[in-house]
Amino acid sequence: MSTKRILKILPAFVALACLTAGAQTQEPAKPQIESKHFAKDGLSFDYPATWELSDQSTPQMQFIQLVQPARAGDVEYRIRSPREWLKSPQKELEAKKLIHDRYVDDFARNLEGAGLRPQRSPVTTEMAGSAAEGIRIRVMDSNPGGMDSYFRVISDRFVDLSVIGGDRDITRAAAAWDLVRGSIHLEAPLEPKPSPAKKTP
Repeated sequence: MSTKRILKILPAFVALACLTAGAQTQEPAKPQIESKHFAKDGLSFDYPATWELSDQSTPQMQFIQLVQPARAGDVEYRIRSPREWLKSPQKELEAKKLIHDRYVDDFARNLEGAGLRPQRSPVTTEMAGSAAEGIRIRVMDSNPGGMDSYFRVISDRFVDLSVIGGDRDITRAAAAWDLVRGSIHLEAPLEPKPSPAKKTP
């Protein structure tokens, strides 16, 4: 993993800068983003129209990669969702270990293999209107960066949303992050229709 790829970081929440005019303050308007809509196999979300989308899904998992235009920075979002419906707390726990925990561990090991010393800390954000837990992996140097990986169960499907890049680039792309994480949606499984009763002669 190259240094540039390694220094891809966690999401940073944008601090709202207050503009002072006399004794009054007001929040700056959020930038408007021209967006596109992705919808496939029950997973949907909005994303910036200028970003590159790559669908690397398999029969077992949907895996969507979103990459910021190079001229704007070096940020990447990854959305991973197993296709299996989770119908019990035990299944949810297994999905967290296999999809989220292992992914975070592998990312940290890659950094360590490159001679870096990643630091971990728990983080939370909001995904699709509800709280999502996560882990922040950060490399502290002249250009701090790493990854934040968050997870939630939505409509009985496990979803892991990650942001990778450098601190400064992540902060500048905060409006794009808000667009993606706020619009993620998974359709609930269709209830099987009961078979019609057979008529007896």
